[in-house]
Amino acid sequence: MRDQSSNSYDRLARHYRVLETSMFGSGLQRSRTALVESIPPCQNALILGDGDGRLLESFLSSQPECQITSVDQSSKMLKLQQRRLATHPQRGNVTWKQQDARNLPDCNSKFDLLITAFFLDCLTRQELEQHLPRWLGTLRSGGWFYFVDFRQPDSGWQLMRGRIYLTIMHWFFRRLTDLPNRKLVNMEAVLNRYPIELVASRKMNHELTNSRLYCVPKPDAKPRPC
Repeated sequence: MRDQSSNSYDRLARHYRVLETSMFGSGLQRSRTALVESIPPCQNALILGDGDGRLLESFLSSQPECQITSVDQSSKMLKLQQRRLATHPQRGNVTWKQQDARNLPDCNSKFDLLITAFFLDCLTRQELEQHLPRWLGTLRSGGWFYFVDFRQPDSGWQLMRGRIYLTIMHWFFRRLTDLPNRKLVNMEAVLNRYPIELVASRKMNHELTNSRLYCVPKPDAKPRPC
């Protein structure tokens, strides 16, 4: 199943940038990098599912001393990342791993920073409840979680626009990948179960995306009772 999923995201690698640009222009990239400069200095960072590496490149340029592990299940996505950073002076600070993040080996309390951008919205609520505690558990005490994802706008024309765009995006991903979910998970409800503190937040793209920076005070974040 992992090989099948990897192959489907390999197919996506050829098309995603065109779809993103045609629908959002540079809007999603602005969301990816909206709070990069707000992230405190880090020694080690884990990035999950960064696709073609545009956020990786921006973060590495912002923190050239940081050692980064970039995990993606698609070999073609990782090749795009490596090609993007081919001449970057800090390229040697990056370790690439082809790995389904759901099967990522335990590495508790190892990283200062966890980054996920337009990655968690690919997962079902059940998958998030199963894997998110382990991913947050990769952070040292006092670590940081940088999270960028789609959201459902609250009202008005932004809500109608958001529904149309999200329907198109889910349809496209279902056609090219084995994406199981059909709608966005309420990430506020999911993240509110963990002892993480919101430090900064910025809604963009007519409230369709949200960039958030959290402080994670404990490395083994346990879900709060619902």
